This record gives sequence, structure tokens and C-alpha cells, in this order.
Amino acid sequence: MTSDAAPPALDGILLPKRGRRAVVLADGEPPPPRLLAAHLALADLFLCTDAAGRPYAALPRLPDAIVGDLDTLGAGVSEVPPGVTVARDARQDTTDAEKALAFALDDGCREAVLLGAGGGLLDHALHNALLPERWAGRLRLLLADAGTAALRVGAGEPCAWDLPRGTTFSLLPLPGGARGVACDGVRYPLRDAAVDGRGPATVSNEVAAGPVRLTVGAGSLLLVVRRDAAAP
Repeated sequence: MTSDAAPPALDGILLPKRGRRAVVLADGEPPPPRLLAAHLALADLFLCTDAAGRPYAALPRLPDAIVGDLDTLGAGVSEVPPGVTVARDARQDTTDAEKALAFALDDGCREAVLLGAGGGLLDHALHNALLPERWAGRLRLLLADAGTAALRVGAGEPCAWDLPRGTTFSLLPLPGGARGVACDGVRYPLRDAAVDGRGPATVSNEVAAGPVRLTVGAGSLLLVVRRDAAAP
């Protein structure tokens, strides 16, 4: 196995593979080829949303399905290789990324990595940042791009990660915010803190000495870790 197919260091720390996993490639800014290949090495199911992934022959492997309302793909559906499922869902009350996550859930996946969810559309990027909360209890979801990886942490989920010293991370509030937050092993420890968008900013903290231990008393937050010192 080449190094390009090795599990991404940061992503593997945050979301170790424990069961059937989907990789969803959204139609935003494409991830670096190495990052996509590394995640596909662990994928049981590979989904592309709408027009994402073209040209398909350039992907590390063909998707198992193309999922979405297909308004962007349009006549390009004729380019979908034989054997790849095309799952069109014309409803407009969910995004294509959510349609793909629902497809993955129906296929037996309980964890997923979403790539290509950022890009130049701020509304889509902000909505996608909320997906780990919207899908909590159904799919354990990691958001990954060239610069960061993000994971939801909810109440009663004590977590510890062996992140390299100097790794930069932020804690961002999800709807409703988080209270009773404690974080150790970092430059700026937290004790019974509120992460709700109204209190002190909890951005650009640093790992001082691992493991980083994070607990949430109530509510939930998004842990966003930069790749600077953590990824190959």
C-alpha cells in the first residue's frame, strides 16, 4: 500500500473506523487528491453528490452511486459509467449532501466522511457545518478538507485524542451551544466553560501535551482541528 492510501493521520485520530463507513464527495471545492484517496482506502461505500467527482475516470475509484436532485449534473448523467447507481431525489427540503447521507444510512453505514463541503458559497458551507448536529445519533460524521477536520462532540461523550504538540484547534458552538465544557492538555485549558457564541472566543487554542481531553456537560459543539502539525 502506498503512503497516499494510508489513513489520514488527523482524520484517523478524530474518527477511527469502527464499522461500515461512507465517504461522500460533495460538489464544493474538491479535496486534495491525496486526502480523497486516503479516505477511500477505508470506505465501504463511495457516494458523489450531483455533479461532484467528474471526470469519474480521474477518481481513485469509481463511486458506488451518484446521489442528488441532479439539477447541476443535467445531461452529464450520460457520462456516469456503467454499474454506478444513479439515485435521483428531486425533493428540495434537503441538500444533496443530506440526500447522500440518507442513502448511506439506508445502506447500513453508521459513520461517514464528508469531503468537498466548503467552497465559495458561504450559505452552503455554513449549512454543511451543521450537518454533524443534524445527523447526530444516526451517523458519526467527520467534515474534512485541505486545511481542517471537524467533528461533533455532544454531552456525555468524554473524548481524548493524541494530537501532536502545537496542533491548533477551535471549539465552535452548534445550535443551542454547549455548557460545562472542560478541555485539558492544551495551552488554554477550559473549566466548566460555555461555548455558546456569547462568551469568550474559543478559537485557535493549541495542544500543549497530549492527550487532549474534552468533555461537554450539556449541548454540543464542533471541534475543528487544523492540519498544520497533524496531517501527512
